[in-house]
Amino acid sequence: MDPYRLFAEDAIQKYKDLPEEQNELYKRKYVGVGPEALVEIFRRADPTPKDTAESIDAISKTLFSNTIVKFDVIISGDDYIIGPNAKYVTVLSPFDVKIALLEKKLFKSSEDKLAALIHAFTRKMVFIDIPKGAKSNINILFLNANSPLAVQVMINCAEESELQMMEWYASASSRPSASCVMHEAQLHPYSKASIDAVHNEDKGTIAVGLSKYKVGNSANLRINYLYNGGSHTRAKNRFDAVDHEASLHVNELIFGSSSQKFDISSYIENGAPSTTAELHTKAALMNESQCMMKGFAKIPFGSRGARSFVHETGMLLDKSAYLDSIPAMSIDENEVKATHSSATGPIDDELIFYLMSKGLDETKAKKLLVEGFFSSAVTRFKSDSAKLAAASLIADKINTSAFGGKLKISAENIWVGRANEEDIFKDHYKYR
Repeated sequence: MDPYRLFAEDAIQKYKDLPEEQNELYKRKYVGVGPEALVEIFRRADPTPKDTAESIDAISKTLFSNTIVKFDVIISGDDYIIGPNAKYVTVLSPFDVKIALLEKKLFKSSEDKLAALIHAFTRKMVFIDIPKGAKSNINILFLNANSPLAVQVMINCAEESELQMMEWYASASSRPSASCVMHEAQLHPYSKASIDAVHNEDKGTIAVGLSKYKVGNSANLRINYLYNGGSHTRAKNRFDAVDHEASLHVNELIFGSSSQKFDISSYIENGAPSTTAELHTKAALMNESQCMMKGFAKIPFGSRGARSFVHETGMLLDKSAYLDSIPAMSIDENEVKATHSSATGPIDDELIFYLMSKGLDETKAKKLLVEGFFSSAVTRFKSDSAKLAAASLIADKINTSAFGGKLKISAENIWVGRANEEDIFKDHYKYR
């Protein structure tokens, strides 16, 4: 029997045995995505491929026509496209992967129910292997169309290499579907990776994202997420600075409308001396949307000189919206610099009144405040096209409460500038 078939059979058994949430801190604080419903979606999928390379290319051109967003790689449930600029990308069927690689995976089926589910139903494995000293700029589209999507992405940045990547998650399905993507990444000494991930799945899609990143000696990771789409979104991300002077910077934006539900859990760890780990999360919620922001930072013993920062802020645009912010930090070393904070509140009615007194209607006033709320986070995106696309999605959602579907770029959304790189502890009350 193929190694992966045995691996998948073990995964589905682990899936059946595990609870949806194992973490003791969050056992009563999570948004369920209905794993049984996810399994049913994958099992109900037609085993005969429907998405050909030609059809997914046509869908991509429809979703992104008249925009500046172009893709080097397109991955769907059934097929894929790799363009000429993606020379360090390989896509394989899991049944072509050797057992030795499966044994080195960072995610184990026994540790998480959703990891086991992705292992069980994976149809594509994407390998991004940047050789020593090389540079690569890759744009990837993950598309669940006629078939649900279950993909594993393996990233390896060799010494002194550089990766800039934009990921887009889109849907074109006429029935309930799922988009489940797992990332495992290793950044070796002195390498750099900058990743912008934009989620804009449609209302019929359940979105699941799992990530593990290990950042080596003097390596640098910058990763930006915009969670904007999907009926339910569950993300579990872990980022480890595992060697001396490694640095990681995580930036998360969540914008909910209608009855969307988000559960975003991010864990950062300073696993070595003189490392930096930074997590910023911002959420704005409209209508009856719900969100749980769960940022956790760990500084174990032996991480002298570590710097860790967790900051969560939320804005409620309607009384029926719900936001639960749960920042936490565990510190076992004395000679470190660390802080965490959280602030959530309703949109300021006095500011709305003031802006309306200047001639704006209520929607435009809210749009101005929400754009201001997200502006510093959007500027952290590395790709200019990702910045403009993120700003456009935010503006369109304020006006229509809609998400998913075709990207609409408008010149009025060019309100974002360049990120202002400042010390993460500047002006913080603990370190003035």
